[in-house]
Amino acid sequence: MTYDGEPVSFVGRRTPPGHRVRTVVIRAGDALDYVSEEWTDALVVVEEGLLEVECSSGARARFGSGAVLTFAAVQPRRLLNPGATPLVLSALTR
Repeated sequence: MTYDGEPVSFVGRRTPPGHRVRTVVIRAGDALDYVSEEWTDALVVVEEGLLEVECSSGARARFGSGAVLTFAAVQPRRLLNPGATPLVLSALTR
C-alpha cells in the first residue's frame, strides 16, 4: 500500500531515471518458466490476478493483486496463473 492507502502500481507512472518497467501477462491457467536473468534486481508488483510462485523445492506460494515482491531470496522454477483471468505483473529494474 502507498501512504494514501492505494495499492502499489507501476502502470501509468513515470519511471525513475535509469530504471525501466516491464509488463508480463500470463493467461489464465498458463505458466512461465522462471529465467533468473530476466528478473535480476526486479521489484515486482502483481497488478491484476493471482500469482503462484513454484520454487525449485516444489513449495508454492500465492500472491494476490497489489502484492509487491522480489525473487532475489528464493529460487523460483515457474510463475503460474491459477486464476480464471489474465495475470498482469510489472517489474521495475535498473
